[in-house]
Amino acid sequence: MFNPISCGMCIAKLADKVKGYDPREMVKDCAWNTLRKGKSGKAFKNCMIKKLKNAGHDATHADQVAKEMWDQIKNKCKP
Repeated sequence: MFNPISCGMCIAKLADKVKGYDPREMVKDCAWNTLRKGKSGKAFKNCMIKKLKNAGHDATHADQVAKEMWDQIKNKCKP
């Protein structure tokens, strides 16, 4: 069962910086959109990659960061 409080707290604790940028807002937006639509981790990663690319990150780096962010929140933010 999805616990939004646990998911939100996990996202809030993300301390990783991505090239000097705090990705927590992107992670939160992608997590909520993914869960609201009943999608999987793949949808989350695709959302993160898109947001990172729009923020000016290269494709290889965006893919790696999206995977790392998902690995950190997947146990707390899955339905």
